[in-house]
Amino acid sequence: MKRIGALAAACVCTASVASCSAVTVEDLPQPGNGYRDGYPITLEFANVLNLPDRAKVVMDGTTIGIVDDIRVTAEAVDVTARIDKDVQVPARARAVLQQATVLGDIYVAIDRTGANDGMAGTLPPDGRIPLAHTESPPQLEDTIANLAHFVASGSIQRVQNSIIRINNVTPQQAERVRAIAERVTVDLRDLADNVDTVDQWLSGVDRTAHVMAAHTPKFEYWYSPDGMIQWDRMSTVGIAIGTLVPSVGSIYTGGYWLVPMLESLGIAVGSVQKSKWAVEGEYRPWRGLFQDVFLPEDKYPAMNIVSVQTPDGRDITNNVQDVLRMLGAIP
Repeated sequence: MKRIGALAAACVCTASVASCSAVTVEDLPQPGNGYRDGYPITLEFANVLNLPDRAKVVMDGTTIGIVDDIRVTAEAVDVTARIDKDVQVPARARAVLQQATVLGDIYVAIDRTGANDGMAGTLPPDGRIPLAHTESPPQLEDTIANLAHFVASGSIQRVQNSIIRINNVTPQQAERVRAIAERVTVDLRDLADNVDTVDQWLSGVDRTAHVMAAHTPKFEYWYSPDGMIQWDRMSTVGIAIGTLVPSVGSIYTGGYWLVPMLESLGIAVGSVQKSKWAVEGEYRPWRGLFQDVFLPEDKYPAMNIVSVQTPDGRDITNNVQDVLRMLGAIP
């Protein structure tokens, strides 16, 4: 009988321990707002580092929910958050994992910047913020490794050496330091007084850039294979011209004897030009003389005798006609 009682007591203890092992911390009541009446949304992250359970979700500096579940998928890590029922999350919001302090817990921060255009609406229950709109923090190990590399690489020593060199270069006499400061002041004041010149220069650079941008197709051609061929041909022509120019220069420097000849040639050309103008002025009278006088007479040669008089004024036309008739010149 005692053995049966002991066995029963052992079974009860075993059952009690087994039931207690099924209870986890999450099943215990948690302090703070659990947002049980809220709605869930899912945020996709590349990694969640050390994001704790029930981490807070913050938007605009105010806690609006908590992390309810974390699941690893093939593409990312799905973080399910439960949001206050009275809060609306923009559909184009971005999410990032942040820390309030270096040793503080990581929480989810939702940024509505650029999402308040009123076109995308808000996230519905079970909505999702995709991986492209989330940002995971750098791994703590990578940060420590970079810091260790910075310290161990001698960067601090180099900075210290640079400061020492600057101190060595800086004059020790206060008068020289004051003179350098005054000179720098004068230079800065002169620069300030001529800012308009700097503005003109910048405007010129801007216009030049616009002109170059407008001629981008030409630049693309010049740096294309065909353009390279043109550059090669131009260089060949340039070499030929460079060979020719010295000989032309020798003729130019030693050709002062050509000056009188060129002057005489210029005078002769001017005279010919004036003669040409004179000939053009006389052309019409000469043309009229030949066309109206010589050419008709040459085409129809004839002579009409109107009268014949002696030196004393006597008309002997009839006698002349008789003579010509006798000669057979007239009928």
